[in-house]
Amino acid sequence: MDSFPMELKLKDGRLARVSFINKKDDTRGFLIFINKLIGERSCIIYDKKFTLKQEEGWKKTQLEALKKRDGYTLVAKIDGKIAGTSGAKKGAYKERGNVCLGIAIAKEFRGLGLGEALLKLNMRTAKRFFKPRPRNIYLSVFETNKPAYALYKKLGFKEFARLPKWLLHRGEYRDHIFMKYE
Repeated sequence: MDSFPMELKLKDGRLARVSFINKKDDTRGFLIFINKLIGERSCIIYDKKFTLKQEEGWKKTQLEALKKRDGYTLVAKIDGKIAGTSGAKKGAYKERGNVCLGIAIAKEFRGLGLGEALLKLNMRTAKRFFKPRPRNIYLSVFETNKPAYALYKKLGFKEFARLPKWLLHRGEYRDHIFMKYE
């Protein structure tokens, strides 16, 4: 398995330090990160800002999942600021052979190669972290998120399901696309 923490070099020469989420991570930093994405009306599932108490609960859940090896969150920081996160979660019960990935990159760090590098790292990590190795690795994307869709295709994901007019985003119902790593 990759050794964490590790550094990813970005197109502009800066380094992103990546590690598994840990107790020492500042919960307020996560709160600022997610609430900024929500405020920008980014292509993420959340549409209501979180409170510090809710974010503390989320962090606790992520730490428990890591300990049980049911999932993890990778945190990328640039100059100590959260620039992106990418997680993996094992399915439950009869879906336990499947792993769902997720990724979010702060607006000011998009276009620097962080998303691609972090997702590649997450894919490698998922294959080694989960026992047995995942049968299926998949993710989902809003139809409006063309850059993410193109990146996922570039990395070997293929669309396997589309839920038409499923997600309410910016006042309109949009398709929710599911893609599997081939």
